[in-house]
Amino acid sequence: MRRLLLALASTALLAAPAAAQTLSVRADQAVRIALSAPAKDVAVGNPEIADVMVLDERNILVLGKGFGTTNVIALDRSGRLILDRVVVVSAADAGQVTVYKGASASRYACAPRCEVTDKGDPAPAAKPVP
Repeated sequence: MRRLLLALASTALLAAPAAAQTLSVRADQAVRIALSAPAKDVAVGNPEIADVMVLDERNILVLGKGFGTTNVIALDRSGRLILDRVVVVSAADAGQVTVYKGASASRYACAPRCEVTDKGDPAPAAKPVP
């Protein structure tokens, strides 16, 4: 009985580093993750939200693409889980300004001067009420 408890406790301790953690990434930016062991396979749950670039077998980049939540996993050569991260992609609002004029919106990136990033996107038209 003592051996069984010891085996279960050591298994739980070994699995702890692979437990899911949250990684915050801004849209259109990247974050480097150093892996605890060499990875053979790396996958992202929803490629519309984030993408993964393998730098080498111990380093990956997570790229924020769209807003939302997904996950990234990495497996070693034996198929063991070495990384399981929840990825939350949020807006890169720092230095961003939107100016509304009537039904159009202009976006500016300000660092240190404001430059137009796109001009006059029309607001979506309201649908007629039936």
